[in-house]
Amino acid sequence: MPKAHFNVLQGHSREQIKRLIRETSDAMLRVLQAPKDRHEIWVTEIDPELWGIEGETAADVLRTRPLAEIEMPFVEMALMEGRPKEQHHAIIAEVSEITARTLGCTKDRIRVHIVNANPDNWGIGGIPASVRRADELLARAKSSQVA
Repeated sequence: MPKAHFNVLQGHSREQIKRLIRETSDAMLRVLQAPKDRHEIWVTEIDPELWGIEGETAADVLRTRPLAEIEMPFVEMALMEGRPKEQHHAIIAEVSEITARTLGCTKDRIRVHIVNANPDNWGIGGIPASVRRADELLARAKSSQVA
């Protein structure tokens, strides 16, 4: 179920974007222990004319400053409710590190927002996750109570 949506300025190479996707998927597997067949990661590249920085378009700011200095990548992740906060903190750190390394930007400017999906409000093939994955959700809830 884990989803990650990266919003970045245009200007990165396709190889950088591919590495971002691969490394983020590896982190989701390692940190969230989510099977790769459930990961979905997409990157939206924003036209610098449509991104505002310091009250100006990024295109204008890029005339005097480099992309790595001005970009503020925004990552929104959707995770099923019930994960321990330690996993949230770890994936925020990992995704921030991966983003900084692969895109060459300043880590302090990266923003990660986690949205917790309520299993009753998340459908999988037309069936609420609370029904479709009841056993898995129960096991996750029990393990977060122990931790």
